[in-house]
Parts: sequence; C-alpha cells; structure tokens
Amino acid sequence: MLVIYRYILKEHIGPFFFGLATITFVLIMDFLLELLNLIIGKGVSFLTVLQVFVLNLAWMLALSIPMAVFVSTLMAFGRLSQDNEITALKASGVSLYQIVSFPLLFSFILAFGLILFNDKVLPEANHKARILMSDLHQKKPTLSLKENLFMDDIPGYHLLIKKVNPKTNEVSGITIYEKKEGPFPRTILAQKGKIEFSEDGNTLIFHLEKGEVHEADEKEPGRYRLISFEKQTLYIPEVGDRLIRSSSDYRTDREMNIKMMLDKVKRIEDNIETGKENLNNLAEQRLSEVFENKTSSNDTLKTEKDLLAHLFFTNQKHFFQLQMENQNLSFQKRDKNSYLVEVHKKYSLPFACVVFILIGAPLGIMARRGNMAVGLGVSLGFFLLYWAFLIGGEELADRMYIPAFWAMWSPNILLALSGGYILIRATKETTFISWKWTEKLIPRRFRKTLLGTDS
Repeated sequence: MLVIYRYILKEHIGPFFFGLATITFVLIMDFLLELLNLIIGKGVSFLTVLQVFVLNLAWMLALSIPMAVFVSTLMAFGRLSQDNEITALKASGVSLYQIVSFPLLFSFILAFGLILFNDKVLPEANHKARILMSDLHQKKPTLSLKENLFMDDIPGYHLLIKKVNPKTNEVSGITIYEKKEGPFPRTILAQKGKIEFSEDGNTLIFHLEKGEVHEADEKEPGRYRLISFEKQTLYIPEVGDRLIRSSSDYRTDREMNIKMMLDKVKRIEDNIETGKENLNNLAEQRLSEVFENKTSSNDTLKTEKDLLAHLFFTNQKHFFQLQMENQNLSFQKRDKNSYLVEVHKKYSLPFACVVFILIGAPLGIMARRGNMAVGLGVSLGFFLLYWAFLIGGEELADRMYIPAFWAMWSPNILLALSGGYILIRATKETTFISWKWTEKLIPRRFRKTLLGTDS
C-alpha cells in the first residue's frame, strides 16, 4: 500500500511546482511595472531591486501555494483517471477514500507549514517591504545630464549644458539659473567645468572655469551686479541618488504576527470596557442631575414637549459628549474585528490546501484529463470564487455585519462540504448533478435528435 501512496504523491510533485511557478509568475507580472519604475526612474541598484522582489515574494507564495495544490490535485487525479489507473486500483480493493487519504495527509502537513510561514515570515517580510518601498519612493531620481536641454531635476535650479563628456564628466557651455529664497534669481555662466559628487553621494559639485555671475542687488533692486571669475566651485546639496534606509516600529495589521494581534485585541477589549464604564457613568450622572431639576422645570414648562426641548438645549454639550463616546466605542469594535479577521486569515488560507484536495480529487477524476490547461483553468475558476468569498467576508466583517470567524472560514466550510459531497458521489460512481430535468424544456419531437435518446 505504501508503494501506491508514494506513486500517487509523486504524481502531484511535478504539477505542484509547475502550478506554483505559473501562478507566482502571474502575480509577479502585476508587480513588474513597479519594479521597472524603480530601476528606470529611480536608478535603484540591482541588489536593492532583488531585495524588493524577495520581500514581496512572501505574500505571493502565501496565495499561490494553496492554488498550486489545487492545480496538482486536478492534474494528478485527472491523469490517473484518464489512464484507467483509478479503475485498476478500485478493482484491486483500494477505495477512493484510501487513494485520497495520503495526499490529504500531506495537505495537512503543508497547511501547518504555511501557518508557520504566515505567522513568522510573512509579517516581517511585509514590514521590511513597506519600509523599503517608502524609502525608495522618497529617493530622488537619478540625475541625467543631457546636452542642449534644460534640466529641472534639481529643485531650485535650472541647468543648460551644451556639451557633456560622459567619460571624464567634463562639461562646456554651462548656464545655471539659481532660484534663491529671495525674489531675484542668480545666473551663472561658465565656458567649461567638471562635475562630480561628494563622498556621501548627496552633494553635486560644479568646478567651473572662466565664467560670470549675474545677479540683482536685493537691497537696491535697480542695481545689477556682474562678477567675473577664473575658477569657482558651486555646491548643490541634497541631489544625490543614494538610498537612505530608515527604520520604523509602527506595524500595520498585516505586519503583525498572531501574538501581536491578539495582544492588540486584548488592549482594545480593555479600552472598550473602560469606555463603556465611562459612558454609563456619564449617562447616570447627567440623568440624576436632570431628575433633580425636573420639579423646578415643571413649574415653568407646561407640556412634556417643552420639557424635553429644555433638557436638550441645557444639556446639549453633554449629549454631544455621549455621542462622541459612543462613536469611539464603535471605532474600537471595528479595529478589534479587523485584527481578528487577520488572525483567522492566517489559519484559513493555509487550510485551503486541505479543502482543495477534497474538491480537486473528485473533479480531476470526473474530468478524466490530466493536461495543464484544464488544471489551471478549473483551479483558477475555483480560486477566484474562493477569493471572492474571502474578500466579501472581510468587507462584511470590517463593517460589523458578521463575526470575523465566519468571514474567513465560510469559504473553507462551503468548499469542504461541496468537496465531501462530490467525493462521496464519485466513490459510488454516480452522477453528482442530474440534468434529466432539462429534457422537459425540449419538445418531444426534438429529444431524439438533440439528446440521442428515445422518448
């Protein structure tokens, strides 16, 4: 029996890695444009781009691994069914439940490993990726010197250079318009010069020769000043393209592990309890004050409507305070639900590996095809359905319509029940969906032609 189990498991390995590579590549293609923008627009080094890619690969694997399990299950069981190996195993006394049990066992092991990955690796990767991407977006673009074109890459400066020698960094025909804080700009002209960066790569240094400085006198705007020079050095700070790395202790919910989020939920629950106590105390205090003054108010106000209006206007500030306390409690509850959604997601998404085995095995047997297109197509359809349920559940949970547990586990429960039903029907070799009711929609004289049966 062990030989059969090893053989069935071996059938899954190739399709699993093929599906994993294909699905991950599709996710990468969506991310590729942003990587190209970093390389071209920001002048980021290859190692930094590689680091961005590896850090973002974590969330891609968290999504693609369950889907790859579905692909491998459909293709493996489809191939076994197409070659009548499933029939041969049944004839040998091996039930379909036994055939599916070994891949199911490995799906539990894979799900457990993916839970550890989602809890330990994924939050750290998301945290580092967010900080790195923030640093990259703040990074200045690479300074590109172009001949006979105005360059506005440096804030406060406009550069025009007639000739550039890229090998020696020597330039000629230099015009620099420097916009100072005052109302009058300064113009610097030079016949030739050389450009270099400081050691820290953040300051641009112009070594100018044989030039002039034209500027207006700020104290006497009517006067014009011209300064000639043989050699002059101009420093322009904060123009380097080096990447400045930063650090941050702040974490979003997707950058926290399970323990961090449960601790956060506990603190929110404590705040909610404190808020409820404050709200009740404030309401009781105001009500006692209102009832103490009710008798004196009744003397002057004839109707109950007048009394309510009087109470509202005299306690308007306190009503507003109660309303704000109530809104604060609602926000706290929403935050609590959001964290609980992420906690359950770290378990429910890996458990999809088990669910996809349950539903993929009977579907693969019934399809009787083991080719790549069928496996990828059917798995993509089911995973889109699964993901739509997951996103919809998360949105409903964030809006406090359903609990976080049902939001994240409903897709698994529905697909697991469907998979179990189809597996039972496949074991009994019966059709799990009957289409005989459609015969009533076809006129009697056409049934033989269309359905190939006698009426």
